[in-house]
Amino acid sequence: MRMLTILSLVALLALPAMADTFTDDFEGGVNAGQWTFGNDADAIVDEGGNPGAWFQNDYLNTFGPNFRCAFGNEFFSGDYAAMGVTRLSGDFRTDRADNGTAYYPFTVLLRNDMGTPADFEDDIYVYPNPEALVCPQLDEGWTHYDFDIPSDFVGGPGELPEGWMGGSYYTGGDWFPEDALFHEVISNVSRVEFWWFHPAWFGIFTWWSCGADNVTIEYDGGVAVETQTLTEVKDLFR
Repeated sequence: MRMLTILSLVALLALPAMADTFTDDFEGGVNAGQWTFGNDADAIVDEGGNPGAWFQNDYLNTFGPNFRCAFGNEFFSGDYAAMGVTRLSGDFRTDRADNGTAYYPFTVLLRNDMGTPADFEDDIYVYPNPEALVCPQLDEGWTHYDFDIPSDFVGGPGELPEGWMGGSYYTGGDWFPEDALFHEVISNVSRVEFWWFHPAWFGIFTWWSCGADNVTIEYDGGVAVETQTLTEVKDLFR
């Protein structure tokens, strides 16, 4: 019995440590979040990231870049309240912006597509106040952003955590529906979107070149995942 206990302890110590982050670092050409800037110019570049590989789009014609994962992606969507998600973060850069980057805000938007990803008219979404940050500035290289996610906030209809905004197709990008709940979005996150712009604004289309690396989701309880990038997990089996 004593030998069995010792062997069991050794086996437990040999298990990979469970922790609370997952990072999409694009190494080996892997795009776990199925991220996109929205056109065919998306590419994973082997060198120049922070460090190593990174995600780039050098042919964007838009008023503000929007870097988003696929609807229902297994790594970045889901019930943030049940998973205890506490933070989303990443490294981002701007290498071309024909109208400049001064005063352009930056935020992360959490979207609930109500189970109809092809129909934006029923979507509701929330995001931290974009004007609290500026987007990655032109030719300044990599900028790291952290967004705290209050996944434990419940609140009543129309109420949002301090510093957060929300909207919908019908009420506009900065008017959270009076009958909607923050918890309704946070417990049904269909897609994560990083905006180089304010979701409620519209501007002049211009040319951009942007990049992303080390997109990370952090948990506090709920679902435990390896504190490793997808590339490191794959290396365990090589």
